[in-house]
This record gives sequence, C-alpha cells and structure tokens, in this order.
Amino acid sequence: MFQVLLIATCEPDAPSRFGPPPLPPPEAEAGELLQPVEEQPATDTVVAEQIPSDAPPETATEDNPARTVFDDLTQAAASIFAAAEADAAPEAPMVVAAVRAALHSLESGDQLLTETVRRRSEADSWSHRSANVAIMAMRLGRGVHFDERRNLALGLCGLMHDLGMLTVPEEVLSANRLSPEQLKSLRQHPVESQRIVRTFGKAFDWIAKVVVQVHERHDGSGYPMGLVGEEIHEFARIIGLVDTYEAMAQPRADRQARVVYNALKEIIDQRNSLFERSLIKALIDIVSIFPLGSLVKLNNGEIGRVVGTSRLHPTRPTVDILVDPRGRRLPEARLLNLQDEPMLYIVDPAIEEGVLTRS
Repeated sequence: MFQVLLIATCEPDAPSRFGPPPLPPPEAEAGELLQPVEEQPATDTVVAEQIPSDAPPETATEDNPARTVFDDLTQAAASIFAAAEADAAPEAPMVVAAVRAALHSLESGDQLLTETVRRRSEADSWSHRSANVAIMAMRLGRGVHFDERRNLALGLCGLMHDLGMLTVPEEVLSANRLSPEQLKSLRQHPVESQRIVRTFGKAFDWIAKVVVQVHERHDGSGYPMGLVGEEIHEFARIIGLVDTYEAMAQPRADRQARVVYNALKEIIDQRNSLFERSLIKALIDIVSIFPLGSLVKLNNGEIGRVVGTSRLHPTRPTVDILVDPRGRRLPEARLLNLQDEPMLYIVDPAIEEGVLTRS
C-alpha cells in the first residue's frame, strides 16, 4: 500500500547542492537589521546578515510554547500584509524576532510543525498561510543543512513570498475556472510580490530577488520568467516546493483540499520535473510516510490526524484520534502515540476529510 512513498524515501540521493553554505562577507550595508551578502554564481544567493542579538525569541507559555510562537509568527505575517496594504514598511525588529523564535522552536523539536498541522483549518488568510510556509521552509532548511543565519533568511522570504496576492482581483481568487485573462493576471502576482517588497526599503531588496522566483519550476515550466534548474534561487526552490505542498492541503474555489497523503505522492511523481529529487526527499524526511496533517484509519476502526512523526519509527506516528470505531466524532481529540501501542497500526493512509463532517 505504501510502496510509492517507501521507494521514494529509500532512493539514493542525487548529488545535493544544498550542503553547508559559505558565509561570504557583507557587500554593503542594507539597513540596521538585514544585509545582503556577496552573490554566489548561478543561484544569485543572498542571506540575512547581522540580525541583532538583542532581539530575543518571543517568550512562550509553559503549557504550549509552540502555540505562542505560532501565534507570534502569524501576527508578524499579518503585520507585513497590513504594511503592504498601507504602503508602509513592516516593523522589522518584531518580524525578525518572531521568525527567530520559530527557528529556535524548530531546533528544539517538531512541536511547532505539529501546531501548523493542528491549525491548518484556520489558515483562511494569506498571512496565516505565509506563516505555515515559513515554518515548513525553515524545517526543510534544517534538513538540507542550512546554518541558522541562512535559515533565518529563508524564513523571512517565506513570510513575504505571497504579498503579491493582495493585488489579485477577488473574482480571480473565487473563480471556479480561470479564463486565459484571469490566469495571466494570477501569474503576475510574483512580480507584484517583488514590487511590494522593494517598497519596504533597500534592506529588503535581497528578499525581493527571491519572492519573484517562488513559482519558477525545475524544468522551466514555471512563471513569470521560465527559469530552469539552478537559475532559480535556492530559497525560491525550497519555498516553491513547500508552498505547493501547503496549497494542495488547502481547499480552493475550484477544488477540495487534496488528501495529504495523495498530495505528497503527486509531488513525488513530479521529481526532477517540477521539483528537485533532493528537495523532495528532504520533504519526505519531514512529513514521513504518513504526512503530517493526513487522516488515517487504524486497525481498530478509529480515525485520526497525524500530528507527529518519527524518523526512527516512520510507520508509528503520533495521531489525534477524532472518530471512534463506530464512526462517531469525538468531542475532543485524544492523543495517541502508536509507538506506545504495539497492537494498533494504520490500515488506510488516505482518508478523505469529508469523513469528519459525516461523523
């Protein structure tokens, strides 16, 4: 049943271009918080530099620190979108502190990633979705060995990657089927993202170079410039993959949300065409054989949502049980770690979301 994902997980790695990056010296001052660095050949890579040490991570409550960090990052994303709508610059110290706190949370475990899954149904705004993408991108950045400075820069780009969606007309966003003119309008939003980020000031120019490329694809089929392979900024390649995965898990006007397991399978089928094999493998390492957020059925008839995975035990994730063996929705989710339940196992990894509304 799970051969496709298992094979993809076990396939030998292609030579990776995502090893520990060099740290060239800053080429120029770019504001008090962010600096670009010397660009690398082909990928036009830039990173954040000299982010102040006096901007500590946001404090979090002891009972659920990941929730507090997630809320702070979502608030930071909302402030960026609000600034864009007001033709103003965002409050950079607050944004950097929120991204830094999220990165530190990811370094201590995957509780923050779990929080994004549990609250994915709340992602009804561009700012919320951008926070989800930033978290997943930084988690993937850790998987391809980005150091803290580079990963922080990646998170900042993820937070601002879709600002151009503010300029897309509502009739385009809500259309069940796009006309050629509407599709052309939608495909301009990366250019608008670049324009908006540039209005924030020179300190953000390096981010503008990234966000315009997020919808480029490995085989040249992306937009707006049709870039190929390493012509695409490495941050844009990561954010593009994560953004695609997140988008598949969200409903749109023209389709229901895909089953998360099937969304990952679809991405795997596109390896070396739309996305690089090495990045897809890094994504699989994060979401596991049973992707975070997917609904699964256990051998006792219970249905739950995967909220945690283990690289050591990929077939034994942690699950929020939502439906009992009789098909009745539980008033509250019950957390179940399958590593602690040897008699229970997953028999169906691709349960439709509709089962929750029918139960």
